[in-house]
Amino acid sequence: MKTLVLALALAAAPTLAEEGAALYKAKCASCHGAEGKGDTPVGKALQVKPLAGTPLSAAEIAKVAAEGRAGTKMLAIKGLSPGQYQAIAGFVKALK
Repeated sequence: MKTLVLALALAAAPTLAEEGAALYKAKCASCHGAEGKGDTPVGKALQVKPLAGTPLSAAEIAKVAAEGRAGTKMLAIKGLSPGQYQAIAGFVKALK
């Protein structure tokens, strides 16, 4: 019975990529745009840098998401787990 419950829980859990995409959409896309180009009205007004093709590493992206970036309008995304910051970073690294 425990095996069946575990299998059902795993099947229902989003993949890391799906979680990253959902978190990015909810937390980042309003400024950075769906494709990470910073081409939203808010992104243009704040002069955000494009994320698509960023030279930052996934670890650096996760850190910026968690802590914000001094000297910019990028604020920390509060209340996420380390894995969720990594999921966002993985999604950002996949943007082209």
